[in-house]
Amino acid sequence: MSSSFRIVTVVVFAMLHGGVAPAQEARAPTSAAAPAFADPLLDALVAEALQSNPDLLALQENLLAARARPEQARALSDPMLSVVYTNDGWSPSLGTQGMTTLAFMGSQGLPYPGKRRLRGDVAAREAGEVEQQLERARLGVVAEVKRAYYGLVQSRELLELVREQEQLWQQIEGVARARYAVGQGAQPDVLRVQIEVTRVEQLRTEQQTEGQVRVAELNRLTGRPAASPVETVGRLVLHPISEDLDGAVERLSRIVPELRSADLAQERAGFLVALASKEFKPDFSVQAGYMNRGGLDPMWQAGLGVSLPLSRKRLSSGRAEAEAQVRASARLAESVRLQLRFRTEERLAQLLASEKIASLYGQGIIPQGRMAVDAAVANYQSGKVPFIAVLEALTTLYGDRATHLMLLANHSCIRASLEEASLESSSSLAATRSMGSGRSMQ
Repeated sequence: MSSSFRIVTVVVFAMLHGGVAPAQEARAPTSAAAPAFADPLLDALVAEALQSNPDLLALQENLLAARARPEQARALSDPMLSVVYTNDGWSPSLGTQGMTTLAFMGSQGLPYPGKRRLRGDVAAREAGEVEQQLERARLGVVAEVKRAYYGLVQSRELLELVREQEQLWQQIEGVARARYAVGQGAQPDVLRVQIEVTRVEQLRTEQQTEGQVRVAELNRLTGRPAASPVETVGRLVLHPISEDLDGAVERLSRIVPELRSADLAQERAGFLVALASKEFKPDFSVQAGYMNRGGLDPMWQAGLGVSLPLSRKRLSSGRAEAEAQVRASARLAESVRLQLRFRTEERLAQLLASEKIASLYGQGIIPQGRMAVDAAVANYQSGKVPFIAVLEALTTLYGDRATHLMLLANHSCIRASLEEASLESSSSLAATRSMGSGRSMQ
């Protein structure tokens, strides 16, 4: 065996079986009840976002405004005060003419009993719906922070893989150049290694850019200054999920804001029906007045006014509208339940598929790829295969390790979407674009 053959063997075996511990190897499964990341930095980012996210702060102010409306709706209308001077004749005659008065009048509207309470109940349910909007935003922010964090960890782990790959290519390039210089190697071998060395720079730039984007996203979500650094200490780990569909739907039904909001909308519509029925009843007003007549005896007056709800068609139309809102709210609640079940089933299916594929990579494809590299090196040493076969085996192995990383990150992101309980469509398996190709790091 020539010295160059021994160098190739030592380099490849040292990189793949020794010094650099690949972060992308299959990891032992942990409890399904544990979060996808047991990372205090992630927990701190989530807490910071819940406290400082500008969107959440705006919605909190909207909620405070909405909670102030029920008291306004229950309050009486402002009383009306007026001053009226009535003169008998052209010349001022207060105190000399009996019909000349300086009157102070007051009136107060009094809605039919129960109307003010119902208006307050309607406003209170509207405030409850605003609260559910805030809760939905909170769940969304938590999920966005987790997904951005997982993306950041993925980009940094991929960057580690790029550095490992760069080391290997640089050492192999030296071997290839040395062999070519003494006439033991072919020029295409050298050129191919140089291509891989150049491609590493492209991969590094891509992952550095991706990391910068994820940091910027986390700073936006947490309300930090744009240039704030974000540390990561976690590693991508596969946590198989054990929750079945019915259990997940039952758990998420207790937290999904849209379902509670639909129930509140149904209650609000019920109060609107009762209020529309009350509109058939008259409202009242009371008036009182004092009339000063100068030196003559004063006069006073008191009165009671009653509104006449004569527009029965308008009132009936209002009640029909409110009844339709009750039915629509009931249908909406049922739609939310069906949509929640569908989205939960969709995400559980994605998780199970992601787990299966990630396990195939971690326990099968990557170990087999290492064996393929070992075999290629051995056959190259014995002269059975050209040097390009070793390069192809190494390239495929690094591509498979990168795909495995993307599967792990995508699994964590899907879990975040599951906990978000969003009714919107979430991204499917991110690794489908590269799985099976073994070329994602090329």
